[in-house]
Amino acid sequence: MITNNRTYFFGSLFLALLVCTFFSCKTDTVNQPESAPEVVAQIPQIDKLDQQIENNPNDPVLYFNRAQIYFKNEGYDEAIQDMAYAMQLDSTNIEYHHFLTDVYLKYPKSYQALLTMQRVVALHPQDVPSLQKLSHLHIILQQYQEAMNTLDQALKVDPQNASTYFLRGLTLQETGKEEEAIKAYRFSTELDADMIDAWIILGQLYQKREDPIAIQFFDNAVRVDTTNIFALHTKANYLQQTGATQLAINEYRKIILLDPGYSDAHFNTGLAYLELDSTQLAYRSFDLVVKTEPTNSQAYYYRGLTGELIGKLAQAKQDFEQTLNMDPSFQPAQKSLKRVSEVLKK
Repeated sequence: MITNNRTYFFGSLFLALLVCTFFSCKTDTVNQPESAPEVVAQIPQIDKLDQQIENNPNDPVLYFNRAQIYFKNEGYDEAIQDMAYAMQLDSTNIEYHHFLTDVYLKYPKSYQALLTMQRVVALHPQDVPSLQKLSHLHIILQQYQEAMNTLDQALKVDPQNASTYFLRGLTLQETGKEEEAIKAYRFSTELDADMIDAWIILGQLYQKREDPIAIQFFDNAVRVDTTNIFALHTKANYLQQTGATQLAINEYRKIILLDPGYSDAHFNTGLAYLELDSTQLAYRSFDLVVKTEPTNSQAYYYRGLTGELIGKLAQAKQDFEQTLNMDPSFQPAQKSLKRVSEVLKK
């Protein structure tokens, strides 16, 4: 069975002297950043903020607001530049540091992100969210001992913080200490029953062990947020993998109602219908994948297979050809194209 599983983690969590020399000099006036590229310069909110900044060049909030708009529109250089000015004007604002870290990670410039968070932790060593974000950066950079040290520091400040224990679980899991990781994840859910990411990861870990308790963790994740697509997807995937095919289809339907363009749900629904020998319904599902994700070569292949089963041989041939246009080395499509072509010749 082919599924398109995705891995989601803790949302948006994510030398100090070097950064300090760049940001800490406060001045009475600030030079204006260079003009934005044409792509983002056309955004109406940018024009409005440009005028406000011209009238109030020493207001850090204006630069921060403009940086957020740049960020949303993938103007990362411009966002970084604006944050530099905002932090010259107000170097103590923790939110600015966190946002700049997010920009660097999106760019991606993970080293600059790390320096930014090291600086804010140096300035605010008791700020637990900053310690958590720094530890997450250490995990991303595979600096696991540094991550554990930072999390220990966070636990000294707040020994009952569920998010800190979740990050501890991530770190332990990354270092192969699965049993200890499970304990950390479970303790995080004891502290906060709404730790949806912990429930999902626990479900995945127990699914890997083929332990039926996994479904309880997936159910808890969905209970926390019935509209969380990944929670629904992981539960549906588990049901599909364990043979509860119709129940899996029901979960995929919930996802599709929430997001009709979520192609993974259509794709896995098609696979589930194939298991139930519902080829017409499977064909419709794969057809929807092609329409929502036209670059998915496997969607064309499976639409071709189901099309062949229901007698749409000419269309199936075209689908196999399209699959091979995208992936010429895909042998199942090669064999299927040869098989259908021979039938059409008769």
